[in-house]
Amino acid sequence: MITKNILLKHRRRRGLSLVEILVALAITALLLTATAIAFEAAMDSYTTNHDLAMVSISTRNVLHQMCSNIRSSWNDPVGPPPAPTYVTADGTECTFFDQGGREITYAYNAAQHRLEVNIDNGPDWFTLVENVYPITAGDHIFTLTDPEDTSSFPAGTAGRVEIRFRVVQNDVSRTVSAAAVPCNVLYH
Repeated sequence: MITKNILLKHRRRRGLSLVEILVALAITALLLTATAIAFEAAMDSYTTNHDLAMVSISTRNVLHQMCSNIRSSWNDPVGPPPAPTYVTADGTECTFFDQGGREITYAYNAAQHRLEVNIDNGPDWFTLVENVYPITAGDHIFTLTDPEDTSSFPAGTAGRVEIRFRVVQNDVSRTVSAAAVPCNVLYH
């Protein structure tokens, strides 16, 4: 009789009951769901950081190019042509002559939300960066200020060109600004 009871106990303990299997499946499902949520959050974070890095790199390169060109621009309103650095009243274009005498125009295309460049009034406009917006509606992209020391410079001399805009890519927005002082000829 003892052997029969021991055999019955061993037979009953060979597998898991249906309730035990259902509890194990529920725990596994909870763990997999938590893992999937964590993975999705990590991928969203990666995508956001990647978009931010791409926006930062492209705008930094564009600002560097624009500022370098403006710093080396001709800025002598009294001397022979070319004319000094000029910004339109609505702040959407900045025009200047580089040291090689080429007329360079940077323009904000509001309809297509991009910064463009044109060389020597040619037919082609080249896109520098897309998804560009003013920092707030109605703000100027380009602003021209007078020189700080107006006694050393004749009227019409550009003091500083400020560039400010916002770039939006997917859900990432990056506000950038820079300033460049064109080459000035000192008058005494």
